[in-house]
Amino acid sequence: MDIFSRVPGESIARFRCVSKFWGYILRRPDFTELYLTKSSTRPRLFFTVKADYKLFFYSSPQPQNPDDNSTLVATCYHAPLSTYFSSLLGAPVCGLALHQDYIIHERVISNPITGEYLTLPKLLLEMESSYTAGEKIAGISLGYDPINKRFKVLCMTSSLEERPNTHQVLTLESGKRLWRKIKCKFHFMRNKRVGDGICINGVLYLGAKMGESSVIVCFDVRSEKFGFINLDKDMAVDYSDSDLCGNYLTFFNYKGKLGIHEGTYEDEELVLWVIEDAQSHKWFKQTYELPPLDDFRDFHFVGMTCTGEIVWSSYKHFWFYLYNLERNTSTRVNIQGCEEFEHRSHSIYTFVDYVENLKLM
Repeated sequence: MDIFSRVPGESIARFRCVSKFWGYILRRPDFTELYLTKSSTRPRLFFTVKADYKLFFYSSPQPQNPDDNSTLVATCYHAPLSTYFSSLLGAPVCGLALHQDYIIHERVISNPITGEYLTLPKLLLEMESSYTAGEKIAGISLGYDPINKRFKVLCMTSSLEERPNTHQVLTLESGKRLWRKIKCKFHFMRNKRVGDGICINGVLYLGAKMGESSVIVCFDVRSEKFGFINLDKDMAVDYSDSDLCGNYLTFFNYKGKLGIHEGTYEDEELVLWVIEDAQSHKWFKQTYELPPLDDFRDFHFVGMTCTGEIVWSSYKHFWFYLYNLERNTSTRVNIQGCEEFEHRSHSIYTFVDYVENLKLM
């Protein structure tokens, strides 16, 4: 099985169909876990292309010290996801992705490598008998507990009333897959301008507001307990308003810690914040001067790779930039394999440190 754990995920999907014996071996939970462990040591770039109201999945090896204007070959994963679920809720988590249709109010979890997807049951809040006046769905996120190896979906609700929030959680590995209510001892409102949410080492981080202050809500996926981190007073947040001045703060994984990118390329500098001590709400600020690049204002901050390079991507161009913090250099990397979309209306979304997961739904 060790040999199979080293081959690309799309090859495993084909090998499962060779014979019943191969299918049995390659579907065993121990092999799935072995493959995920090996895949975590070779993270990839993940691209979703939204075109014709469908979502197409691509992946490529994550470059390490590439030459300028080099090319990566992106592999297409299976058939595109249907029109209804072309909205991706955050970055993939441990190989799985969460999608939502905003018209029919359904959510699915997909596995791009296997081509499978699972429709989630309706939220308790959406059922008339469970509806509480004034409550609304504030955000839905996918998290992963690396200790018990379980995926959980968190639905955050909010209310204008000053009372503790009641949220909902669904465990993917549970037999009936039902939503459960959980309580939070403090009241907050979702603030999507303070990060889109990210799961790092079993903790979901989400932007929120408590009173007039913007904070980061921390949800421990294993214990299902909530906490929060105050933003640094020097972060670009307008505390006098109910929102931020522009979409400034982006969450990312900084070597296993929560990182925040502040600002845009128009500032001509890269401002990063890293949490040093969540208990004492202590942050560390790093500032870098960005080198001049053509068309760079069309690009946005994506995140940091496990090797410490910053990725800047565009929603329309099939190339991206890698910024090396130590050398203060930027490298353009082209994406090959998505040529069919060049003359079609499309949007491309880039994610770092994607791991292939053979988990079956």
